[in-house]
This record gives sequence, structure tokens and C-alpha cells, in this order.
Amino acid sequence: MSDQPRENRPTEARASSLVTHDEPVARSRRTLRPFWTLAPRAAGYGVVFFVIWMVLTIMFPNVFTRSSERAVVNNEVTLVTSPVEGVVTEQHVAAGKPFDANQPLMTVQNPNIDRALLIDLTGKKLDNQQREDAARAELAGDESQLASTQHDLLRYQSVAQKEHAANIRALEARLAVARAQVDQQEDVVNRNQAMQWAGAVSEAYTSASRYQLSILSNAKAAAAAELEHAIANGDASRSKVYASATDGPAASLSQRGRLLGADIVQRRAEITQFDAYAQSVDKLIAAEQQRLDRLSHIEIRSGEPGVVEDVLAPPGSRVAAGATLIRASNCARSRVVAVFPRSLSDDLLPGTHLNVRMDGVPSVLPASIAEVLPRASEGEQARYFVPFPPIEKNEIYVIAKLDEPLSSLPRRASADPGERCAMGRWARVSLDRGWLASNVSGLAHVDPNWAAGWHSATERGRQWLGKAGAQGRRWLGELAANGRRWLGALATNGKRWLDELASVGRRWLDDLSAAA
Repeated sequence: MSDQPRENRPTEARASSLVTHDEPVARSRRTLRPFWTLAPRAAGYGVVFFVIWMVLTIMFPNVFTRSSERAVVNNEVTLVTSPVEGVVTEQHVAAGKPFDANQPLMTVQNPNIDRALLIDLTGKKLDNQQREDAARAELAGDESQLASTQHDLLRYQSVAQKEHAANIRALEARLAVARAQVDQQEDVVNRNQAMQWAGAVSEAYTSASRYQLSILSNAKAAAAAELEHAIANGDASRSKVYASATDGPAASLSQRGRLLGADIVQRRAEITQFDAYAQSVDKLIAAEQQRLDRLSHIEIRSGEPGVVEDVLAPPGSRVAAGATLIRASNCARSRVVAVFPRSLSDDLLPGTHLNVRMDGVPSVLPASIAEVLPRASEGEQARYFVPFPPIEKNEIYVIAKLDEPLSSLPRRASADPGERCAMGRWARVSLDRGWLASNVSGLAHVDPNWAAGWHSATERGRQWLGKAGAQGRRWLGELAANGRRWLGALATNGKRWLDELASVGRRWLDDLSAAA
């Protein structure tokens, strides 16, 4: 009885029981998949990571790209020019040979030197000599006239002094007579006054005697005044102050002597000026003569050492003033011209340290930025031997200076210039510090004064945070835009995947229902 119901069970129940018992075995079989089935998934993950890396590289180039696109080793051109016009007569250093600083390189001879300045200076010297001779002749004449005038002045002064002395003696005698007359008249006046008081004479008689006394007193005073005037004239004459008519000739001679003395002083000053001018002209003539001697046979030198690369004016060539004779290179002034993305312009400042990897040089060479050029004109490139690498729209030129000069390569007289100083070799230039170090390094420096150091560090931190904030906002904006674009694409793809999954599920259900 019990077996019959079990035999009469529906087929579906038995099938379901069989499926239920077989599910663990099937699940265990599905977990043990072969290794090659994981390859497509790993490849998909790799593609996703590669796409993410490419997107980040495009969005943040200054974080992932820290080296140059193209770089070439170059060298500045040293031009050796001729300062004068002439003919190259001798070449002391051959092409491809090195030379030292201030070593003679060429000799230029100029037979057609302009001697107009020397002729002009010689004419000025002769003219000055003539004027000096005339001044000396006038000086000799003035000195002779002055000596004669002084001799005549002494004679006239002697005669005038004698006349003054005689006049003084005459006036003194006259004054003595006047005094005697006054004394005698005073006695008469006194006697007449006494006789008047006695009644012997009248008052009119006494008045007449008194009038005579006044006349004699006036004569005495006049004589005294004339004597004083004569004494003053004599003293003035002895002091060479000529105030009287007697000193007229002496005064004229004295004035003439003073004029001659002034002329003599002027002539001597002129002669001194002529002598000084002659000395200066002689110096100019000597300097001009030396200059002409140098220009007629001048040695061309260079102020720095180097190697002769090109000889533009061989011996026998006629060159103009300022013409280039030699193009030389100096391995101590080697440069590396690199092309960097414009996005790194904030980190590419003059003085920034770089690392240079050069073809044929096993070690990394330290360098620093010397110049940053947005573009390089033909005139700028003409300063170097090797043409600059090509540049694109969003790129800039960086000229790097090596911290230590390159070791000189073996030189041969016929060697290619590219073999010297490593010119023309390709190189790779990279920043010495990464993106994070370059952005944080500005905060590491602290001044010796802690207060000023803290203030400066705070200020630098504020500036760095401001720049980082602006850059972060820009990055976040770009990331948000890209995220929205990715999410839109993901939503579109997800919807399509869900539709496909729904259709597959419906087909599977239909198959199950059909099988049931």
C-alpha cells in the first residue's frame, strides 16, 4: 500500500526532488572554473584601469607628466669679429683647434687708416706753438718796457721828492717869518692898549694895530696850512700816492708800469695755458699714433676659451669693420634646449633644478633653468649651433644650463662639430622634484627669526592653499563634468543592459514554462 502511492507520485515531484538533491553538486561544479575563464575579466579590468589612467593623465598632466617632450644638446655661438676694416694676413688657430682666453686668433692689417685726426692734432700743436712763441715775444717786450719805466719812475720820484723838500723848507721859513711878525705885532697892540688906557693915544689908533695883527695872524695860518699840505704831498709821494702837480710824470709812469705788469701776468698765464694745451695735445698725438699702429696691424683675440668651429674670413680676405671672422664654441657653456608642455609653466621658473639624461652619457646630469621662451625666433635660434626642436601649440621652450661643464670629447682637426661638446645629441629633461614635493616644498623653509619665519611660513601656506583650492576647484569641476558624462553613459548602458537582461529573463521563463 505504501509503495503504490510512492509509485503513483507525479513525475514533476520526482523531478523536483532530483533537482533539489543535485543543486549542491552543480554549485560545487560551477565554483571550480578553469583559469582561462578569468582572462576576459582580467583583461576588462585592465582596460578599465588603462582608460582611468588615460583620463587622469589628460585631466591632470602636471601631476603625471614631469619631463620634456623633446630635448637636444646645444651650444651658444661665440662670434669673433674684426673691429676695423682691413685684410686678414694671418690665422693663428686652425679650424677645429681649441684656444685659450686672450690668445691671438687672427691678424688684420689695414693700410687705409684714416689719419685725419692725427693731422688735425698736429696742426693744432703747430698753431699752439706759434701762439706760444708770440706770447713769449710779447712777454719779453713788456718786461723790457717795464724795466725802463721803473727806471724812469725812480728818477722822476727822486726829482719830485727834492721839489717837495724844497717847497717844505720854503714854507717853513715863511711860517717862521709870519710867526715873528705876529709876535712883534702883538707887542705893538699891547703897547698901544696901555697908551690908550693912559690917554696918550686914541682908540682908533689901537684898533688899527689890532687890525694889522689879525692880518698877520691870517698870513701865519695860511703859511701853516700850506706847510701842512706840502708835508702831506711829500709823504704821499714817498708812499707812491701821487696827488700834486709835481708828481704828474711819476703818476703817469707808475700807471704805465702797473699796466705793463698786468700785461706780463696775462702773458705768463697764457704761456702756462699754451704749455698745458701743448702737453695734452702731445698726449693725444701719442695715443692716436699708438692707436694707428695697433689698427694697422691688429691681433684679433677672444675673451674666453673655446674651439674654432668655422672660419668665415681666411687669410687674404678683406673684411669690413664688425665683420665676423670666426664662429667658435665653448663646451663650458653647453645648453640643453627642451620642449615642455605649457601646463608645467608654473613649475618651470628660472633657477629650477632639472635632471638631464643625455645620449651617450650614463649618468644623470644636474642642471637649472636659464631661460623660458614661449617661442624662439630665427634671431634667437641663430645664437646657437643646433636648430631648436619643433614646437607645438601648447608647448614652450626651456633652456637649461648644466651645473657642471661636459667633459671634452676627443677632438680632431676634421671632426664633425656635433662630436664636440655633445652638440646635437638628444636628451631627456625632467623636473628634479615631483608634483607633491614641488607644491609642499615652499612650506618647509623657516626663517632664523621664528616670528618672521612663522609669519612667512603662514603666508606661504595661505598662498599655497589658495592656489591648491583654486586648482582643486578646477579639478573638481572637471571631475564633476566628466562624472556627469560618465554617469550619463553608464545610465544609458545600464538601461540597455537591464533591457537585455529582462529580455533574457523573459526568454528563460518562457523556456521554463514551455518545459513545464
